[in-house]
Amino acid sequence: MAGASSAEQQTPIQKLVQQQFASLFEDISVQLATDKQRYLADPMAYQDFIDLRLRPLWDISSTTRALLGRHNFSAISPLQRQAIIDAVGETLVRYAFEGLEKYSGQQFRIVDVVINQRAAMGWVQVLMESTLIPDIVLDVLIKQTDPEKDIWQAVDIRFKGITYVAVKKHSFRETIEEQGIETLITDLERKNREYYASICTKTQSSGRAPCIPVVK
Repeated sequence: MAGASSAEQQTPIQKLVQQQFASLFEDISVQLATDKQRYLADPMAYQDFIDLRLRPLWDISSTTRALLGRHNFSAISPLQRQAIIDAVGETLVRYAFEGLEKYSGQQFRIVDVVINQRAAMGWVQVLMESTLIPDIVLDVLIKQTDPEKDIWQAVDIRFKGITYVAVKKHSFRETIEEQGIETLITDLERKNREYYASICTKTQSSGRAPCIPVVK
């Protein structure tokens, strides 16, 4: 990926993408640095932040389709499709909670934006700076999900040349082929439910996501 682009060198699309994602990573840096302990003590407050700032900029449907593969995604029923999208979405949120537990003051800033020639896909390169560990570069794969409104959303993350989808897709597809889509959905839901139950019990939180009591 090319070096960081100056404002003068960026195309209008690059500038647009930079604007859409820069405020997100600025918010993440500020919120985690100032409110980590509050969020650890109040999972519902952290969920509110995720729903407000992270979810709108992530196309969970495209991520799910990439994990399952086009054939598997198209072959399942609309209800199953929505269920697996929801389960993947909650899994990504769980990763955000797990990341919060390990956060140690890192700051996030965009250093480059690359858009393909068709102006439909691209990468946002994010530098994660830390005083405790070596700096880390993350690449966020983005796609234009609404050309009329110029809306871009993330669909995958790459670290050291390996994407999240590339790591997870084989186990997802193997489960579907050997045990069916319902088993995959159930497994993801169970892992998410157990994790959220643990942090909600620990903090004695209840009332709204992710600490909504399960009705038996």
